[in-house]
Amino acid sequence: MSPLFYISLFLLSIVVIRFLIALLNYLTRPVLPSGKVEGNPLVSVLIPARNEEKNISEILNCLSKQDYSNIEVLVYNDQSTDATAQIVEDRAKHDERIRLIEGVELPEDWLGKNHACYQLAQRAKGNFYLFLDADVKVSQQFIRNATAYMQRKRLTLLSMFPRQEMVTWGERLVIPNMNWILLSLLFLRLVRWSKRQSLAAANGQMMMFSVANYDENQWHEKLKSSSVEDIGISRLVKRKKLRMATLLGTDDISCRMYNSYSESIAGFSKNVTEFFGGSVFTTILFTLISTFSPILIILSLPFPLTLLYFFSMVSSRMLISSLSEQSPYLNVILWPAQHLSFLHLVYKAIRFKNGEKLSWKGREINSI
Repeated sequence: MSPLFYISLFLLSIVVIRFLIALLNYLTRPVLPSGKVEGNPLVSVLIPARNEEKNISEILNCLSKQDYSNIEVLVYNDQSTDATAQIVEDRAKHDERIRLIEGVELPEDWLGKNHACYQLAQRAKGNFYLFLDADVKVSQQFIRNATAYMQRKRLTLLSMFPRQEMVTWGERLVIPNMNWILLSLLFLRLVRWSKRQSLAAANGQMMMFSVANYDENQWHEKLKSSSVEDIGISRLVKRKKLRMATLLGTDDISCRMYNSYSESIAGFSKNVTEFFGGSVFTTILFTLISTFSPILIILSLPFPLTLLYFFSMVSSRMLISSLSEQSPYLNVILWPAQHLSFLHLVYKAIRFKNGEKLSWKGREINSI
């Protein structure tokens, strides 16, 4: 047998393993269960907001309708130049649990969102801190279920990947790549079951902390200049051998993260390498393998093994799409175009890692 044959067998084994991981995620369905809160703890919902006039009303509506009422809602107006502050102030007149915090000038060594989260935590009074991005939407039972899960599993940190709403074709080409990577490389239940730092995963769109642990560690201050503070915090939590969990959102939490192809590429290029431990080399290696494996498999392996390869690839995408509440058939049809967008994404991420600045919400950020 030629060396190419054995290389192809190795590539086939990688795809089969990824299929098995996707299958485990599908079968175990890592979503937020319904639960009952013990006692009546105060939950501080903390929302950093910069130029969010298009989104802030929706999340405030969702929070006002929660079936768990012992909450306070703090919105940090991070020097918005639109009507964000006015919208929050108007809503606060009708719901005394909502409070606007006017932001201060951003210190030189902080990134905007990290500083906003830190400032919010300093003013919060709850037993739990629930950080939510301004563009998410949550169900009426969300805070009750999240709080109950924190209590039942005795967690330091609970994070969730919201169900992604995609409107434009550009979004459909880019955004499914993230769940495809995450759910075929990481058995999500291991985030809670294992203390290994390499099995850390979190999403800054939704992070819920026990207050005593947050106040002791000041997680956002420790990662104040990081553009991937969510993953960084999850790794610090793991390093301290603390309990955390990461789940997938369904109808309980959703988000339209980006509005176009260019926004999606710019947004994900900040953190795609973190799916591979922050290593540019590993990111490039994964990209090369996923790009050229089909060609090598077709040229080197007999038909039954080639069929196994493509069965595993297609099945993985369908399982992950279904679990992510995306269209399995559309993601299979768009597979080649989505992979081209992934190549573009990796290219932008490498340039970002090598010092190219990105502009986000009117501020420039560096890779740190």
